[in-house]
Amino acid sequence: DSGADLLMYGMGEKHITEIAKRLDNGEKISEITDVKGTCYSVLTRDYTPQSAKDCPSFEAVSEKSEKGFIAYAKATKIQQTEHDAIRGRLVIQRHGDRIVIQNPPMPPLSSEEMDAVYALPYCRNYHPSYEKLGGVAAIEEVKFSLVSSRGCFGSCNFCALAFHQGRIVTARSQQSLIQEATQMTWDPDFKGYIHDVG
Repeated sequence: DSGADLLMYGMGEKHITEIAKRLDNGEKISEITDVKGTCYSVLTRDYTPQSAKDCPSFEAVSEKSEKGFIAYAKATKIQQTEHDAIRGRLVIQRHGDRIVIQNPPMPPLSSEEMDAVYALPYCRNYHPSYEKLGGVAAIEEVKFSLVSSRGCFGSCNFCALAFHQGRIVTARSQQSLIQEATQMTWDPDFKGYIHDVG
């Protein structure tokens, strides 16, 4: 429904870098259909059958009946099973006259790659355009927090973290965390404590 040529899912650093390089090399967005952690759609008539897990259609999972609820549960199970950066397979789902194709997840960042991402010069604040609206209250909970790891092997029913970050847990180095904590102390709003390391 978005009309996007290509959607990314997951944390995105590896995907966006690969897509940007390929676009920079002159590849058309419509030709970039093999990047892990991305989805795209094609008209059903243009779909070339591939080895993929076939989810119940959007129409089937949207039906407000026992049959629809069962279709939704089957689709959810397929999504959870295939959301694995090591063994995950292509997933397709029909939606009207289109087929949505979801490539397997992108492998997670290594510890060294995570350290490099968190060493970037982030502003650590909301965009100044929000000032006239009174700021963003949610920043208070995260401004002085450290992300020590990504991923969750649990896949609990009440949480989507495994879908966002993957099931493989990767941790940053202690040195990376210490460097970021030290940078926090230079912020004029820092009150002397770190809210969370999680």
